[in-house]
Amino acid sequence: MADVTPKKIAELKAELKNALITGIILTKTTPNTFLVRDSPEFRGVMSFTLRDSKRHIINCKVWGTKEMVTEYNRKFKIYDIIDVITPSVVPTMVYDKSTLSDNARFQPLPTVPFALVLNEGQGRLDTNNYRDMNAFRELHNLRRVPHKPLCSALKLQDVCCGVKESSTKDQFVDLLVLVAAQRPVKEVRSKRNGEMLNCLELIVIDNSYRNGVILSIWQADWIQRAEQYWEGMGTALHLIEVKLAYSEFYKSTTLTFSGRTLAYENPIGSEVDALMKFASTLTTKPWDSLAYTMNNQVDAAEIKTQMTVKQLYARAEGELKDDKEQFTVVLYAMLTHFDFDGIGQVISRRCSKSCHTLLTRNQTECDAPKCQLELSLNHDGAQYECFFNINVQFSDHTGTLLEARLSGAVAERVLALTPQEYQTLSGQEKGQCKWKFLMDYFEVKMLVRKANAVRRQMSIIVVDMRAIQIPELAEKICVF
Repeated sequence: MADVTPKKIAELKAELKNALITGIILTKTTPNTFLVRDSPEFRGVMSFTLRDSKRHIINCKVWGTKEMVTEYNRKFKIYDIIDVITPSVVPTMVYDKSTLSDNARFQPLPTVPFALVLNEGQGRLDTNNYRDMNAFRELHNLRRVPHKPLCSALKLQDVCCGVKESSTKDQFVDLLVLVAAQRPVKEVRSKRNGEMLNCLELIVIDNSYRNGVILSIWQADWIQRAEQYWEGMGTALHLIEVKLAYSEFYKSTTLTFSGRTLAYENPIGSEVDALMKFASTLTTKPWDSLAYTMNNQVDAAEIKTQMTVKQLYARAEGELKDDKEQFTVVLYAMLTHFDFDGIGQVISRRCSKSCHTLLTRNQTECDAPKCQLELSLNHDGAQYECFFNINVQFSDHTGTLLEARLSGAVAERVLALTPQEYQTLSGQEKGQCKWKFLMDYFEVKMLVRKANAVRRQMSIIVVDMRAIQIPELAEKICVF
């Protein structure tokens, strides 16, 4: 270490020797191991992207034995501060987005025309000793200070409208988004080599597109970080060079965290403050079908468009489908399925704290860190609240509507019953209540929300319903 000279990324020159670069890891790749030709030895390679100032980032490629590369991967995590000791400083082309080489497409775009290269025995990575606490603090704070301005980020609404066809070429864009929700990590078999890979799907939103967009993450380090530190409705991400494409599987615009992508967590800026303020005003979660049933703000008096079941399906997923996310409808039909006294779901539960997350049947409390803290400080408070969430099916002369749900305050008003009162009823009393409604005709006003990437199934929410007699039905019935 006595022979090395500390250098900033901005000070690097081609063929510079004995340099010591200290920086924070912004991202890293999964090691790639391979068998050396004409040898039984396995070698490995991986890359780190480093930053040492508000302005500059650089890529560092490491070559060595499989064991060395694996050890570096285990030892160094995203946002660690490390020393790069005596690397080779290699000139690279000044990147032009329109003419990126294949190699450049799989790594973040540097701000200098150089790359660092470490070969085993000719340089090494080491944990920073933090002797200079001011320098350490400055580097540590760079986690929340993007090297590109927040104001340059695009809006989700704009990028979703711009990518609507599967033939559209992949694009890379900068976005400022809020993590709305996480899905469980799933295993996917690679088409290239059959290997099983982990994939984490996030739903992200901003104040221009609250319905949500899928963000897929395949990198193990970022999956681990997201699971540990990213909170639904509590983590903002400045995504730089995130991949934007049209997914044939989802039939929608999606985002992919690629090898070229960088992410800054909860960056500092007025734009993030505005995004968080927007999130705090959301009383519904459009990406969550069941949660949306609790707080839909549709005025029943404004719902006037009459349709048959056949027309409704044609508008939602058939030949009359348009680009709108949702629509309202008035249906005149018979209630033909109402499992009020059976084994079907009648009561659901949600967190009683501010997040109002829906709980599974086996859950008794919300597992969100913020809610866990509230519960630990107030053991006497209710941990969840119950609400009606009943599947109801309506039939007319054109077919049967299967997806409607009678939920929340609407259900309580229609049934003249609260969830707590329902839970005290005997089986006979539940059966009597059921037959007050089943096989009768109703005017049903509904909100229909079409299937999309974050909501794989169409959801239909009963906004209001009232019983009608045959003469009124005869006046209202229409033919498709």
